[in-house]
Amino acid sequence: MKKQIFKNPFAWIVALLLLGGIGYGLAVSGVVDLSRFSFPSSVPPESKEFMAQVNGEGIQRALFEIRFEQRKNTYEAQGTTLQEKDIALVKQQMLDDMINEILLIQYGKERGIAVADETIESEYQKIAAQFPSEEEFQKHIATQKATLEDVRSVILLQLIVQQIIDQKVAEQPIEISEDEMRQVYDKAVAEGAEIPPFEEVKLDIENQLRQQKIGELMNAFIDQLRREGTIEILG
Repeated sequence: MKKQIFKNPFAWIVALLLLGGIGYGLAVSGVVDLSRFSFPSSVPPESKEFMAQVNGEGIQRALFEIRFEQRKNTYEAQGTTLQEKDIALVKQQMLDDMINEILLIQYGKERGIAVADETIESEYQKIAAQFPSEEEFQKHIATQKATLEDVRSVILLQLIVQQIIDQKVAEQPIEISEDEMRQVYDKAVAEGAEIPPFEEVKLDIENQLRQQKIGELMNAFIDQLRREGTIEILG
């Protein structure tokens, strides 16, 4: 299993919700104040056992176990049963992802990033609209052992990350050359893919390469946050 972080950041929120990955919880009220943190309502408030500490902030073991069960259920729903050798890898990837989430939230807090409640609601409605009805959407969320508050927390996290992505891309503009696009196209053709003429798919290739470079940029930024931060794995 290959780790993938922000390879397609714009689709991240949909993937998290539809695949059962409920993110780190935040207080959502009006314009979000990132100084007010809370765990998702699905985590017992009395739980104080931590998997790790990130710059002094803990990752609750109870939250980690809930997310692992969600991930395992997702695999099973797709017809894949996790083998013993895969479980340790999946758990390590999940812990890494949760550490990265906290690092990004902390970074956003330090820079005063805020998200309006109306923006969160708008994104929520877009996601809910992918289901036949609001009731079906809520049933899906319930099967993930999550709540609508958790969903909005994930949306908030994605919006914070999107603002960070926008900032980083502004600092380091991404350029896609004609040669790069042509190389991708020629490789696909050489591998036997049946695709339209280059000019017809040029824009799609450019978007694909842009997302890839954004992913690389964000991975490098997260690596920097990890190097500069204090991360303690508690087991």
